[in-house]
Amino acid sequence: MIIKWIGALLVFIAAVAWGESQAAKLRRRGTELETFRLALRLLMAEIGYTATPLPRALGYVATRLRSSGVRSFFSEVRACLIESEQGDDASAVWTRVVAKKQNILALTAVDWEVLNRVAAGLGTLGRDDQVRQLELADMQLSAQAAEAAEACRRGEKMWRYLGMFGGLAIVILML
Repeated sequence: MIIKWIGALLVFIAAVAWGESQAAKLRRRGTELETFRLALRLLMAEIGYTATPLPRALGYVATRLRSSGVRSFFSEVRACLIESEQGDDASAVWTRVVAKKQNILALTAVDWEVLNRVAAGLGTLGRDDQVRQLELADMQLSAQAAEAAEACRRGEKMWRYLGMFGGLAIVILML
């Protein structure tokens, strides 16, 4: 009988942990979007005002970020640009890193589409055009961040309760 209760407790804990992980994913998406917005504004400043070469600008942006996932994104773009043996332009490198990071970060497909659009002309257009491209992406990410904050506000409690009550329902059915 005690094994049955221990099993029920483990099932309940697993369901609660699942609900918490879904709520944390919602929170993480908003944080990552805001960090990407900060990164794009920093990149805008480096490109537009100081005319820093793109690999050095990406390295500077990466050092200024707290979120390890977004920081690693910019670090990897920089490293791939420096090590690019095929002579890939920044746009191709950016797109490749976006494809690689999609399963690691908590962003949605729409968020990644916005970030993919940043690649268009990155490093090949003039400074003003690159800054405009980054400003447009920042505005779009701003809208996505507002939507993510609203989804987090609505969904965080729901996922927690769903995990808890779903686990409780499974335990009741088991016993």
